[in-house]
Amino acid sequence: DVAGLLRGAAMAMSPAAKSGVGGARSKTVEELSEELGWSWYQWRLFLFVGLCVAADSIEVNLLSFISVEATKDWHLEEFWEDTVAAAVFGGEVVGCALFGLFADKYGRLPAFAMGVAFVSAFGIASSFAANVEQLVVMRFGVGLGIGGFTVPFDLLAETAPPRVRGLALCAVWLFWTLGSVLLNLMAAHCLQDEDGPGGRDPLGWRWLTFLAAVPPLVSLLGIPFVDESPSWLAARGRQDEARAIITRAARTNGVWLDPDFSVEPEPERDVSVAQLFDDRNAFRTACLWTLNFASHFAYYGVVLFLPRLLGASANDPYNFDALLLSCVGEVIGSLAACVFVRTVARKTLLAAGSTALACAVPFVLVGGAPTWAMLAAALVARGAANVAASLTWIVTPEGYNVEVRATGHSWGNLLARAGALATTYWGGAAVPEPLKVGSYVAVAATMAAVAAAMPEGVMKGSRPEREEEAREKARDGGEYGAMESS
Repeated sequence: DVAGLLRGAAMAMSPAAKSGVGGARSKTVEELSEELGWSWYQWRLFLFVGLCVAADSIEVNLLSFISVEATKDWHLEEFWEDTVAAAVFGGEVVGCALFGLFADKYGRLPAFAMGVAFVSAFGIASSFAANVEQLVVMRFGVGLGIGGFTVPFDLLAETAPPRVRGLALCAVWLFWTLGSVLLNLMAAHCLQDEDGPGGRDPLGWRWLTFLAAVPPLVSLLGIPFVDESPSWLAARGRQDEARAIITRAARTNGVWLDPDFSVEPEPERDVSVAQLFDDRNAFRTACLWTLNFASHFAYYGVVLFLPRLLGASANDPYNFDALLLSCVGEVIGSLAACVFVRTVARKTLLAAGSTALACAVPFVLVGGAPTWAMLAAALVARGAANVAASLTWIVTPEGYNVEVRATGHSWGNLLARAGALATTYWGGAAVPEPLKVGSYVAVAATMAAVAAAMPEGVMKGSRPEREEEAREKARDGGEYGAMESS
């Protein structure tokens, strides 16, 4: 299981961690995180970040219901149904542009708190909207907060020990599937009564919207138990604060650290989007932005067409069976990523998922195939799309140094949200089906090619375990040789 894998990897930390002996020399945050291992301190952060991922999933899936039900309640035109959904995407684009810069300049924790506060407050307020104009404003606020949900993910990436980071970041995506399942179960309960969908006295979309705001609210209540990123503090010249947080984490985990240890400072530079396109990052950014846009374009394209498999009916207008069944593919994809992420290169996994998606999409989107074949292909497609999207979220923060990491991830997420918005309109466009299917296959194939060509991550632990161990041995050997020659 995931918990066992994390514990096992944590036991394989550096010799200093296992023996309880830590040198008094200055150490990097990554070295200290290896000594801390994975225990209660990291599990607590994992839970709160997972709730944010679940909240993102819930709010995205909520669009399928709230825009239809609210406009039906108020007898509005279809234009307003699209506008309610577009308001969320618009807010996400603005949030992505702002939250990363804010997090790199003022810290991960305040950005984390602001993001979940926005989603909680505007989510609850949405359930009390008196008219569609108020609802559009409230949903824009929700989208604004969701745009900042890359920051908690980056905080987890910077806090997890390098050897288990990939596994932890893959495992947290299981909360996405959990959010999808919970939202569909809540929708089935709130939008139907004992006598079936649209029954005599359903709870309605307002209750559904209110309940959807619970996960980010719980995460918000956990903010007092979350610390700032020691990596960010070290990059801002605040080593004493970083040292205090690491000491507190060691106490929570029951790990002994040398009382005289110090935190090595990390390079600090002024934060700007232009850094994403300097000599070090230009090609990497081009690859990551392409992957972010394409992975979400493909993921939401699969989700959009999946209800064709079972088809909605008068007895089940929202096709809850199909929606819940589609989540099985994501569970399989997430678990597969957890199993292989420590032994297989990220780019290889991403390319493999993209290739599987390209092969499965034609069976999902083209009619005429047997229902069982379409269902099997749909599960493969959704699982592969989930792997591609989740791996993209992992390689993006791992591709940048700490001083620009949140900015790089949030602006990559901006492209991802643009991809989701684009597939919404393209999926419903009146174009020949072969052209539409071919476009999704081409996008998936492009993802595979870009993944194969992109540079490896710069964070320690972003490569497979054997490769990381070989690099460490080579580095240690080089240092020893230098000492002998001197």
